[in-house]
Amino acid sequence: MEELKFGTDGVRAIADGRLEEAAYNLGRAVRGNVILGRDTRVSGERLAYIFSQGAADAGARVTYAGIMPTAGVAYLTKSRGADFGVVISASHNPPEYNGIKVFSLNGTKPCEEEENRLGAALRERFERKNAPLTLVADAGAREEYINFLCSAGERLDGMDLALDCANGAASVIAPEVFARLGANIRAVGVNTGGADINDGCGALHIDSLKRRCPGKFDVYMAFDGDSDRLMALDGEGNILDGDRIMYIIAALTMQKGEKIPCAVGTVLSNGGTEEAFGKLGVKFLRAKVGDKYVKRLMDGCGAPMGGEQSGHIILSKYAGTGDGILTAVVLASLLKGKSAQEFLYPLYPQYEESVAVSDKSVAASPEVAALVQKWTECGVRVLVRPSGTEEKVRIMTECRDKSAAEGAMAEIRKATENAAKA
Repeated sequence: MEELKFGTDGVRAIADGRLEEAAYNLGRAVRGNVILGRDTRVSGERLAYIFSQGAADAGARVTYAGIMPTAGVAYLTKSRGADFGVVISASHNPPEYNGIKVFSLNGTKPCEEEENRLGAALRERFERKNAPLTLVADAGAREEYINFLCSAGERLDGMDLALDCANGAASVIAPEVFARLGANIRAVGVNTGGADINDGCGALHIDSLKRRCPGKFDVYMAFDGDSDRLMALDGEGNILDGDRIMYIIAALTMQKGEKIPCAVGTVLSNGGTEEAFGKLGVKFLRAKVGDKYVKRLMDGCGAPMGGEQSGHIILSKYAGTGDGILTAVVLASLLKGKSAQEFLYPLYPQYEESVAVSDKSVAASPEVAALVQKWTECGVRVLVRPSGTEEKVRIMTECRDKSAAEGAMAEIRKATENAAKA
C-alpha cells in the first residue's frame, strides 16, 4: 500500500486506517495552541478526535471549531493568534475520501521546511500516551467567522441569490451570511450528514445548478466541500469560473476608483482571460497550479488578487488564503444592481481531461513529451502535469484554432494512456 505523503494541501486519501494513523501522527507534530475544524464527512468526527488525541499526547491545546470551512480555520488561526490551524477535509473529493490540511501561524500554508517536518512525522511510530481528552466545539468560533464575512460585504437587499453548499462546510455558514446581508436566498446542498458531500452538487457541478434551483436569480453560486472554491452562473446560466469571477471583481473594483496594477492566474488560465485583463490595463501573471504558488507570486509582485480557474481565489485585502464564501460576498456586493453578463469576454477553445495512472511519472514520458513539443510548435498551448491530490495525469490544450486544440488533446491523451499501460 502506497505511503501517505504530506504535500501542499496536507494529506488526502480514502478514509481508512492509514489516514487515522496520519491524523494521530500529525497531532503529535503540532505544538502550542491549535484551531481544529472539519467538513461534514462521516469520517470527520473520528479523525478530529484521533488528531486531537495526538495533539494532547504532545502537550498541545486544541480548540475545536466543529464544522468549519477551511478558510474559517485559517481566519481563526490568525485572529486568535494560534500556532497552528488544522482542517479535517478532502475538499472537492468524493465522500469516501478525507484529509488533513495544516496552517501555520497567521493562517498561512506551511513553508517548505515545515512541510518536510510534518511529512517526517507521518513516518514516525509514536507510542500513544492517551492523555485525557474531551472534544467540545467552541460555540463562538462560527459566529466570529460569520461576523468577519459579513463585514466584507454590503447590504444585498433585493438581490436574489441561489447557493449550492455541496452538502459541506458552507452549509452552516453561507446561508446565514447572505441572510444577514439581506439577500433573498435559495440554498441547496445543505445536508450536513456528510454521506453525500460533493455528490452531484457543489462547485464541480455548477452546470446543473440552474436546473436544481428553478426560478430567476441574479447570480447562482456554488462552493465545494470545504468551501475554499467558488464557481458561479450569471442570471442566464453562463458559467463564471474562477478566472471570470476574478475579472469581474477587478473590473468593478476599478470602476470604484481603486487601482489594480496586476493580478495572478495560473498556467491553466485561458488566453482570453489574459487579454481581458490587458484591456483593463492590468498586467496578468501566471503561477504554477496551486494556491501556494499563486500566493507566492502575489506577494512577489504586489497583486491584490490571484486565483485559479477551479474557483480558488485569494483577495489579499481580506485574507491570505482562498475563501469561497468571502469571494461570493465580495462578488455579490459588487454586482448589486448590475448584470454579470456585462463582463463576459470571449475565451479561446480550451480542453481539459484526466487520465488515471498508477505512476504519475508517465506525464514526462518521451512519447508524451514529443507530442507536447509537436503541438506547441503548431501554436497550441499544452500542459501535461501530475495531479497533486489524485492518481491522475491532467492534460490541458488551448488554441484559437479549435480543431488544433482538439487534435492535440486526442493525441496526447492517447499517448498518456498508452504510457500508463506500458
